[in-house]
Amino acid sequence: MLRCLVVDDEDYARKGLISLLRHFEEVEVVGEASNGYEAISKNKELAPDLIFLDIRMPQMSGLEVADIIMKEKGRTVIVFTTAYDEFAIKAFEVNAVDYLLKPISRSRLGQTIEKILRLNKEENQWHIKEIEEIVRELRKDEGYKSTKIYINEKDKIIVLNHSDIVYISSLDGYAYIITTKGNFKSRITLNSLEEQLNYPNFFRVHRSYLVNLDFIESIIPWYNATYALELTGVKEKIPVSRSKLNEFKDIMKI
Repeated sequence: MLRCLVVDDEDYARKGLISLLRHFEEVEVVGEASNGYEAISKNKELAPDLIFLDIRMPQMSGLEVADIIMKEKGRTVIVFTTAYDEFAIKAFEVNAVDYLLKPISRSRLGQTIEKILRLNKEENQWHIKEIEEIVRELRKDEGYKSTKIYINEKDKIIVLNHSDIVYISSLDGYAYIITTKGNFKSRITLNSLEEQLNYPNFFRVHRSYLVNLDFIESIIPWYNATYALELTGVKEKIPVSRSKLNEFKDIMKI
């Protein structure tokens, strides 16, 4: 039995899909959500096997929801739903990730359910990797660029504006995000955060440091003929690695 959660900001679309799912005895709808924040909360509460997730939603898109859910390292399978994103469909087909094009037909839904039922635990992990690929692909499109990142804490989701982030460091499998509004710890990798931060002034000065260049107050000569950075409101000096030195100098015009 597949326990599923249906997520869509449009009530008629959500109710319509739930109605279709009642025709499949292999599926039990355990919950529904009308926005991204509610979806993340319901995912934690219900731990569904399957989420039908609308891509285009206000405030937090389905891609951003998927990002957060995947970082929790569960075995939930995500099937995206979309009304008109032809470019997205092409990307799904290339990456072999399932999707449902609205309006959703009962026969097409049946194909998706059959496919998911065939997945074993190892294939589930394959599916998660494919979803990560498709999220990266879709984020390349201008329409999906966001100016926020989302940090999943125990009882809430922290929403951070890119422009508020001073720097991010990586240590022992955690990302430490230093902002003008406080400091946060996340399991999101530094590579993933670098991909998400489309704010133009972020630069990876070191394999363990991603810096918002807007907050640089001074550049200090450092060990091995490199530099260290002093950032606004930060006591720690941030190193620039030798491998990044020439690129950094070009960007800063020094």
